[in-house]
Amino acid sequence: MTEAGRPDPDHIRDEARSAAIREEAERKSRMRNRDDAESPTSRRRFGFRQFKWVLRGILFLAVIILVLFLLPRIKALFPTSVNLSVPDSLSGMLPDETMGYNKIDFSNAVLGESREKSDFVVLEQDVTVTSRVSQALANLALFEKSQIIRSYGTGVYSVDLSTLTEQDVAVDESLTTVTISIPHAALTYITVDLEKTEYEETEKALFAFGEIKLTSEQTNILEQSIDDAMRVQLTSDEMLQKADAHAISQTQKLFEPVIQAVAPEYVVVINFRS
Repeated sequence: MTEAGRPDPDHIRDEARSAAIREEAERKSRMRNRDDAESPTSRRRFGFRQFKWVLRGILFLAVIILVLFLLPRIKALFPTSVNLSVPDSLSGMLPDETMGYNKIDFSNAVLGESREKSDFVVLEQDVTVTSRVSQALANLALFEKSQIIRSYGTGVYSVDLSTLTEQDVAVDESLTTVTISIPHAALTYITVDLEKTEYEETEKALFAFGEIKLTSEQTNILEQSIDDAMRVQLTSDEMLQKADAHAISQTQKLFEPVIQAVAPEYVVVINFRS
């Protein structure tokens, strides 16, 4: 400023010159930025980025079209259901489609229950044998004395279930039955109840006296004859048929819970091996 309060001309020129210089610098900066944006390198970089996005879009569209085209053919290669035919000898090993059990399940259940039952008792039959014992001095009838002895025993019949095999177990799915073939019942042993033995009064001839006394040999012979007589009664056709009838009912009671634990709707049928 001058002394009279007027602006200094030199100062005004300096400020104008500085403003012009700043304006020129800003103009040049804008021109450089525009040139850089419009340079071939920038244009190539921008064009390459656009090309990549277009290429990705084309590839994605191609993949979708390919999947839609191949999907029916892929489904045709993997059918929803597969039917397998097996030999008759293996059909019993396949599980039931609904219940999930097979012949092996039944066989294992039956054989597991019968494995240790070599003497499965099916019947105990009482039997009575009457014996007449006589002695005579010098084999003379006048010196003869005799006595009636009534012996009681029990015959035990059993079935050897330990011999059962898978061939003895037959499954009929249409009839929902499991048929088990067992051996016939057999007389296993005889027990004589000596405490029940009854001795009638000794009959004596005119000159006979005393009671009958048997030697050890004679006692053994008497006991063997009693055993033989009981065995004859217990092995008659009638008694063996009775034992077989009990064998069927008893083994059915044995196996029914075992089979129904596998398949409750199945019925147990017992028959004898041919």
